[in-house]
Amino acid sequence: MLTAVKRNTKKANTKGRRFTSAIGLSLIALLNYSAFTFAAQRVVVSEAQIQVDDQSQRTQQAALKKALRQVFIKMSGSTHVLDNTGVRAALSSPQSLLRSYRFAYENGQTYYVAEFDQAKLNEILQREMLPLWGDRRPETIVWLVEEGENETRSILDESVNTELQLALKKTAKERGVPLSLPLMDLTDNVNISTYDVWGRFVEPLRQASVRYNIDNIIGARVYPNDPSAIPDLPENAVPSGTVESLDDVLSKESQDTMSEMGADATVTGDSAEGYSHQSAMSRSTPSTLLGAEGEAQSEANGDDTESNGNVSNSEQAFDAALNNRDDSAVPFTMNEFADYAKRADEGKYALDWVFVGGGKVSYGSIYGDSPQALGKQLIDAYSNYLSSLYAVVGIEVSEREVITVSIANIGSINSYASATDYLNSLSVIESATLVEQSGTVATYSLTLVGTVDDLLNSIQLEGRLRSVTDAYGQTVKGHSFYWSN
Repeated sequence: MLTAVKRNTKKANTKGRRFTSAIGLSLIALLNYSAFTFAAQRVVVSEAQIQVDDQSQRTQQAALKKALRQVFIKMSGSTHVLDNTGVRAALSSPQSLLRSYRFAYENGQTYYVAEFDQAKLNEILQREMLPLWGDRRPETIVWLVEEGENETRSILDESVNTELQLALKKTAKERGVPLSLPLMDLTDNVNISTYDVWGRFVEPLRQASVRYNIDNIIGARVYPNDPSAIPDLPENAVPSGTVESLDDVLSKESQDTMSEMGADATVTGDSAEGYSHQSAMSRSTPSTLLGAEGEAQSEANGDDTESNGNVSNSEQAFDAALNNRDDSAVPFTMNEFADYAKRADEGKYALDWVFVGGGKVSYGSIYGDSPQALGKQLIDAYSNYLSSLYAVVGIEVSEREVITVSIANIGSINSYASATDYLNSLSVIESATLVEQSGTVATYSLTLVGTVDDLLNSIQLEGRLRSVTDAYGQTVKGHSFYWSN
């Protein structure tokens, strides 16, 4: 889920909690279980791919260090880890963490591909009390219209390798964020239009995304930033930095549609496009953005890092998000783009975006010298936001909490093995031990590296464990789940 979760800093005395009634456990298994709709993908977080000019020993050594930097960022979710003393020490001897390497070839380019020891990297991050982001990452689909010469507009799709598309994909891969572009086949062309994406209309974006089974949606438009061509803001324009309830946005869009139909039911073709450019425009003043984040991996690529627009190394927003998670926190709108955003006459290109996820809708704009630089900035900031939700900040060994969970539908050796492997694979769990089996209900003792909230947040990324609910849809007390193979 993309609404920030409040951290539970109070330790609960759960070590002695056990379900002893076989009848009660069986009844739990028969109750309803909550259905999650989150789509997640497992990402290889311990591997990095670095473009190289040759295969010399000197080139390999430089690429190895760059790869380790990239992996540390991917596993933690932030470049902030590169400032840590323990991480810097590890970077000085990357060979000790290397498991294997190979060379890959794609589109005429040579890449050095390094795989590192994930267990050792986890140990370093936990020892240094740094964020650790597991390999299960929420999926995101990006609907993006790029305006080219003569104001021609087209939706980026998976089949066209433009510089902007490559920048989006490359950055998402480096940061470990599963990202898709639409197919733009017959089905997509029926469900959504260039006009819909350009206007950042939420309902068409949501409806068109249903077939992809992805809950996190980014709609965006990229265009040459000519200040003289920017129209006046309409009175009802959504300002940059605004975060609204999804239900409220859908209601407004529905009302606007009915109003337009009543006023003029013949708006088509060029007229509709004109409306998209004028009434649907919400190119906003960047000064409305708050906070300061703007990290763009300045150290991720070592001394060879290229400057992509207005970039900052500040991690204040990231730290604040981790230390002050609560339900009122907003998606990445407010705190991610202040260092990127510049006045309209200071960037050659502009990117306006809308983000839909976690029952919220947020809007924003960024400016830069090229479409690909804007694409990189967008994905970097989005990655920071996701890691602030899902990365786990380690807890001292003496303060780690032990809880008991009951999992129904464990009726075979295979399901037991799968459930045990799943629990032990979660970055928030240090160890998972079976303590009781009654019928098809297994009771595990879990030692947590983070908090219970961190555990629940991680579980919600997939539908493997579903919270048991009563007949009224309320979650049953006591960490009870239903296993789904």
